[in-house]
Amino acid sequence: MGLFANISEKVERSISKKFKAALDTGDGDSALLGLVGKLATRPALARKIYGEGEVFLIKSALFMSGVRLDESAYEAVGTRWKEDLGQRHYDPDAGKPRTRAMPHGILMPHGFYMPLTISAASPLTLRRDHGELCLYLDDFCLFPVAYEPRPSYYDRLTASGVPMRHVGVHRLLRQVLVEYNAYCNFFSQKMPCLFCGIVSDRPLLSARHRGKFAATPGEIAEVVEAAYDEGVATEMQVTGGVLKDQAEVPYLLEVGRAMQARLGEQTIKGSQAVLAAPADLVQVDALKEAGFEGVAFNLEIWNEALWPGIVPGKQHLLPRDGWLRALEHAVGVFGKGNVASVLVAGIEPARSYLEGVEWMAERGIHAVPIPWTPAPGSAFEGHQTPTAAWHLDLTVRVLELWEKHGLSPERHSAGGLHYADLGRMRAHLRREAAESANGEMPKDLRHSLAIEGKLPAL
Repeated sequence: MGLFANISEKVERSISKKFKAALDTGDGDSALLGLVGKLATRPALARKIYGEGEVFLIKSALFMSGVRLDESAYEAVGTRWKEDLGQRHYDPDAGKPRTRAMPHGILMPHGFYMPLTISAASPLTLRRDHGELCLYLDDFCLFPVAYEPRPSYYDRLTASGVPMRHVGVHRLLRQVLVEYNAYCNFFSQKMPCLFCGIVSDRPLLSARHRGKFAATPGEIAEVVEAAYDEGVATEMQVTGGVLKDQAEVPYLLEVGRAMQARLGEQTIKGSQAVLAAPADLVQVDALKEAGFEGVAFNLEIWNEALWPGIVPGKQHLLPRDGWLRALEHAVGVFGKGNVASVLVAGIEPARSYLEGVEWMAERGIHAVPIPWTPAPGSAFEGHQTPTAAWHLDLTVRVLELWEKHGLSPERHSAGGLHYADLGRMRAHLRREAAESANGEMPKDLRHSLAIEGKLPAL
């Protein structure tokens, strides 16, 4: 017993020392990474002992610091396992040159999922051990993970001969994303949103339909049908930059009508159009008539004083009051829970941010807390997002407001995202409380994270 304890202590010391060395050169949130390091050096650690709370923390570390890829981690990516297709313009590695297929995301214990950002400075590594893919902290395996299987429709062509994977990317576990271009007129007008790097994205299919769009409405409908029929997607989203004279609006209407004709449905289940708020509210009604189940008009910043400076193009396009009117009108058209507006978390003060979340929640609108990641090609490139502790506290308070007003965290485009993870943990804790003799929630790590909104002390 004494010998085992001595060996265990030496192993823990070695891991801790190596982790500290990795932190000296790594980017990201040092407090969060330190906490992950502490988890990794627990006595009697085994690969499968982590609960939901521990895996959520490690997922958070992956978000803040990215991951390195060992040569063995490339095995069968792009054939058996789904590759990243470079249409994620809010990610730090978007637009970087790629000489080989890169993995898109990993499936983690307890149903967690994480889209990957690749960083050579990360202390975390993906590596195969005797054929099994593991997430490593230096040379210590935290736990086994798996890549997402590659959808069958990725190997298919549309009737016009275009690879389906170039038209619609599978992401967020259950979604087909159609990015109709990688251009926004606000950049030409020198009024881009300061956090946006859409022009750094390089879609695999350049503009071809009417000189502006990457795919025809018919091609999109064909790909959505293929992904839905395969069972890998239950929702779809069409998004892109704001074009001159908002040419994207008639295009979106054509896309909706093409899906109606192809799928034989009046309303396309799980469909969402993402666009700038139209000044003409009749266009909102037209999107509903064209078959979309929901819309997102992304205000991005709630703070009334900061809004014109952070999103000058959006302010020039339509005054803030016009955006709010469009959101309220959309709820009347699409219904509670089917309208969303991203509020970028980490740029404005938490107080004003939460005021915006509550204003929207009261009206049945999801104000979506997407953590700000300083994007390449944006005015904020090279800046730093707030700490993991700040984002955690804010997200839990967002969930509380959603619950207060009857909005679900399992909303459209929530598959595998942090707020859905926390919402799931909150539901599990409540279920366990209801099943317990004393009716109390377990006061474990999940409670600290998902109920209190706090990282545990180091």
